[in-house]
Amino acid sequence: MVDPLSRRHLLASVTALGLAGCTGDIRKTSPFWSTVTNTRPQKADDDIRAYADSLPYASMLFWFDGQSRSLIVLGKEEPEDRLTWYTAEKQAVTTFGPFITRAIGTEVELRSTTFGPGWSSDVRQLAGKSLTRQTVVAHRNNEVTATLTSRFHNAGMTMIKVLGKAIEAYRIDESMIADNRVRILNSYWVDPATGAWLKTRQQVIPLMSPVNTAMLKPPTG
Repeated sequence: MVDPLSRRHLLASVTALGLAGCTGDIRKTSPFWSTVTNTRPQKADDDIRAYADSLPYASMLFWFDGQSRSLIVLGKEEPEDRLTWYTAEKQAVTTFGPFITRAIGTEVELRSTTFGPGWSSDVRQLAGKSLTRQTVVAHRNNEVTATLTSRFHNAGMTMIKVLGKAIEAYRIDESMIADNRVRILNSYWVDPATGAWLKTRQQVIPLMSPVNTAMLKPPTG
């Protein structure tokens, strides 16, 4: 079942990155928002896929471990391979390739991710590399900066399922240490030929629940 990102789940798990009621200069009458805000939960995998295929926008699934899936629709393409996705409730998540980098709009925010040298939106290019990035997380305007040190390695070819459809994928694992204390394992499954990401499981903020994503309808640009 596809559900909106739950506020209860968000506040219980900071990495939920779902944003409760983003407000501001969003144009509610635009064709995009008319489509997105009329998104309704679907139950069966085939129904979810058919609905995603019917939309004129790229889309993906987004969910936490043990929670229901949310359908997220691409709303904005930004410089340097950044994409911003929205739910029916106008919750937002920004990605760089498979990496979740920003989320704004609730008591808990992932305000920014700053990558050190050597990063790429094609995770295949990162295998064998040790890299760093910094994240800024805020709760009631109290900001905390974390330094994440990562080592990427090739985990080989495997089969995954997205809404019941079997897909051959190349898996890259990220062994990450946050602030030299917390050890985390993130995984990314990509198309072996193009490097386009297909599915991810990543713990963006230390000590919080992992976030899962699965591409349904990739961007065409």
